[in-house]
Amino acid sequence: PFEGVPYEKPKNKTIVDENKIKEVLKKHGYKDKVKMKQVVEELKKRGLLPLKLNNEKVPFLIKLIGYSFGDGHVSLTKEYANVSFYGKAGDLQNILDDLKKIGYSTTIYSRKRKHRINTSYREVSFTYTEHSINCGAHSLAALFIAMGAPERNKARGDFEIPQWLMEAPLWYKRLFLAAFFGAELSSPKTVTKHGYNFYGPVLSINKKENVVKSGKKFLMQIKKLLSEFGIKSRLIKERIEYKNKAGEVSIRLRLQISSESKNLIRLYKKVGFEYNTEKRFLGNVTIQYLTLKEKILELRKKIEKEVKELRNKGFSSREIKKVFCQKYINSRFIERCIWGGRKTAPRISFVFPKFGEFIKTYTTGLGKSGVVWEKITRIETISFRGKVYDFTLGHEAHNFIANGFVVSNCGVRTLKTPLKRQDIEAVKEKLAEALFREIPAGLGSEGELRLNPSEIDEVLVGGAEYVINRGYGFKEDLEYTELNGKAPNADPHNVSQKAKQRQYRQVGTLGSGNHYLEVQYIEEIFDENAAKAFGISEGQILVSIHCGSRALGHQIGMDYIQELRRATQKHGIKLRDKELVCAPIQSEEGQRYLSAVNAGMNCAFANRQVLAHLTRKVFAKVLGLDEKEVKTLYDVGHNTAKIERHEINGESREVLVHRKGSTRGFGPGREEIPAEYRKVGQPILVGGTMGTASYILTGTEKGMQECFGSGVHGAGRKMSRHAAIKRFRGERIAAELKHKGIIIKAHSWRGAAEEAPQAYKDIDIVVNVMDASGINKKVARLRPIITIKG
Repeated sequence: PFEGVPYEKPKNKTIVDENKIKEVLKKHGYKDKVKMKQVVEELKKRGLLPLKLNNEKVPFLIKLIGYSFGDGHVSLTKEYANVSFYGKAGDLQNILDDLKKIGYSTTIYSRKRKHRINTSYREVSFTYTEHSINCGAHSLAALFIAMGAPERNKARGDFEIPQWLMEAPLWYKRLFLAAFFGAELSSPKTVTKHGYNFYGPVLSINKKENVVKSGKKFLMQIKKLLSEFGIKSRLIKERIEYKNKAGEVSIRLRLQISSESKNLIRLYKKVGFEYNTEKRFLGNVTIQYLTLKEKILELRKKIEKEVKELRNKGFSSREIKKVFCQKYINSRFIERCIWGGRKTAPRISFVFPKFGEFIKTYTTGLGKSGVVWEKITRIETISFRGKVYDFTLGHEAHNFIANGFVVSNCGVRTLKTPLKRQDIEAVKEKLAEALFREIPAGLGSEGELRLNPSEIDEVLVGGAEYVINRGYGFKEDLEYTELNGKAPNADPHNVSQKAKQRQYRQVGTLGSGNHYLEVQYIEEIFDENAAKAFGISEGQILVSIHCGSRALGHQIGMDYIQELRRATQKHGIKLRDKELVCAPIQSEEGQRYLSAVNAGMNCAFANRQVLAHLTRKVFAKVLGLDEKEVKTLYDVGHNTAKIERHEINGESREVLVHRKGSTRGFGPGREEIPAEYRKVGQPILVGGTMGTASYILTGTEKGMQECFGSGVHGAGRKMSRHAAIKRFRGERIAAELKHKGIIIKAHSWRGAAEEAPQAYKDIDIVVNVMDASGINKKVARLRPIITIKG
C-alpha cells in the first residue's frame, strides 16, 4: 500500500566541502592540523567528501540524520566523538546496515536502565532494557554536524532543518520525515472505546523555556514539509512537561496531523516510517483499513441518495429494502434514509470491523509486512485488447521465455553437506575462489563435457542418467531428482540442428542472467518433522544450483514459432496476437513440440547433474570431504509443461500442467516423491537473490487440490533488468554484501547489477503468503555465504 513519491534527479550541488568540515572541527576545539587532516581523509576515503546532493550515499545519510533528530545523539570534542541511535534491536539493525552503506561499522549494545521522571501529573519510575548503536568516529560526527544534525541535548539547543534539505527533491524530504517520524511521531491509533476513527498523530518535542521559540520554528518547518505532500497539520497548545532537580522547566511543543481519513492515507502512503517496523506495519494496515472504510462510506452516501429517489417515485420501503439490503446496508439504515431521521452524513456500519479486529482477521500469517488478505467477491469476464503472454501481463519487469514458449526446464538442485556454518568460515574465501574457477559460468561459457552430434541426442533422451553413466555423479542422485532426471517421450529428431550445435559444449555450465550457484546455511527451521525427513538441520551448509538448458531451450522456442504459426492457420485458431501461436496438444504439431520440450528438460537435468558433480569435487578438494558426503536433497524444474495425473471433480485424469513462474510442489503421498519424503510432501526449492534468504517449502494437500500440486519458485522481479543496470553497479553491490559476510563472485558486473537484491520483490512476504494460504508449507530459511554468478 505504501507508494512514496516520484523520483527526481538530485542536483550536482555541494552540501559539505573540506572547508566546512575544518570549520566544524575548529569550532569544537581542534587545533592539531594533522588530526584535522586525518578526519578529512577518512571522509574522502569513504567517498563522502566533497559531499554533493547527487552522491549515492546521501539518501542513507538523510535517513540517519532524520532519525538523529529524534532518538539520536551527536557529540564532538577534540578528545571524544559519538553518534548514537536508540530503539528496538530489530530496527537498529536497519540503521546498522545503512551505516555500513556509508562506510562505518559498529554494533548494537544493550543494557538495563532505571528512570525516574517528574511529569506534570505525577512522578514516574520504570526499568527497561536500552538498545543502542554507538559510533565513535570523529569523521562521522563532524559530517553529521556539518550537514545540520542537532548536537548533544536537543532540549537545550537551537536547531532547525538545514536549508539544503528544505530545497532538496521531494523524495529526499520524504526520507528525512519518515526516519524522524519513525523515532518521534505517535503510532497509528484509534480513538479510545471507539475503534473506527483514528487520533490525529502527534509530533512532540521538549524544550527548555529559553529555546521554546527555536522549537516552534522547527515544528513550523515540519508543517511546511508536510504541506508539500498535501498533508494537513497544526500546532496545538504547548504545556509544561516536567521540572528537573535544578528547577528547570521543560515545555512540550506539539504538532498534530489532521485525523481526516484521506489526510492519514496520504501521510502513511506518501511518507510512512523508516527504522520502525511496528509503526510501518500499522501505517500500511491503516492505509488499507481507511481506504476500505471510505469506500463503504461512499457506498452508503450513494445508496442514501438513491433510496430517497425511489421513495419519491412511490416505491414502498419493502421494495426499496429488497433492492439495497446487503452486508453494510441494513434495514435500519434504509428506514432512516426514507423517514429523514438522519441529520449528519452516514456513519460506518457496525458490522464493519474495528481496527483491532481488522488487524487480527486480515494480517494473520503475514507477519509485520503490512500486506492484508483480500477476499475475491466476484469474477467477471471483461473486454480486453492488450497483450497477454504466458499468463502474465506485458510489463517490462516480467520475464518471458522464448517468445511465449516454455522449453528450458530452468530449475534448482540443492545439495546437502555434513558441514556446519562454522566449519567453512575460515576457508570461505578459498572455497569461493575454487568454485568460481571450477564452475563454468557466464554468457557463452563452455563446459568440460564436449559432445558430438550422436552424444547430444543421447543427452536429450537420457537426461541426468546419461551424464551419470559418463562419471558425473552417483545413481542415487536420480532418486532425488524430479522424474528421476529423465522426462519421457523426448525425441531429439524434433530438435533442430542449430539448437543442438548451441549445446555441444554447454552441458555443465551455469550460464548468466538470474542463474547462480550459492553456498548457504540454514538459518531457521520451521517444520521439524519435514526437516528430519529431508535430513537437514539448523546451521547446516547447503549448495543450491539454479540453471536450465542454456541456449538449446531458447532455440527450441525460436524454432517452433514458424511451425506453430502454420499450425494455427491449419487448425483455424483465431489469435489476439500473432506471437500467441499454438496448436492442439494431440495434434501432430503439438506432439512434436511437447517432445522437443521434454528434450529441453532432459538437457537441463543433465546440466545440473554435471554442475553438482563439479561442486562435489571442489568441496572434496578444499574441505577434505568424500564426494559421496555431498548428497542431493532434491532437484526440481520450474517453467515447464508436463503431462501429470490429477484428481478433478472426483475423477483421476491426465492433464497438461503448464507452470510459468512456478514449480512442481506435490503434497504428501504421491508416488513420484522419494520414499523418505512421501509422508511430508515434496521439497520445493525457492531461490532468493544474492543478498536475501532462500527457502525450502513442502507441497500440501490443499496445493494438490487448488493448483495441481504447484508451488512458488522465487520472489519475482519488481524492476526490469534495464532499470536495474541504470540504477545499480555490480561492484558496489558485491562490496556492500561483503560487509554482511556474503562473498559474490561474478563473471560480469553488469549481470550482477541486473540481479541486484533491490530489483526483486521481498521473498519473505512471498513465502509467508504461500505458507499462510496453505498452498505450500515453510520448512527452512537459508542465508547465502557465497554466490557465484555468470
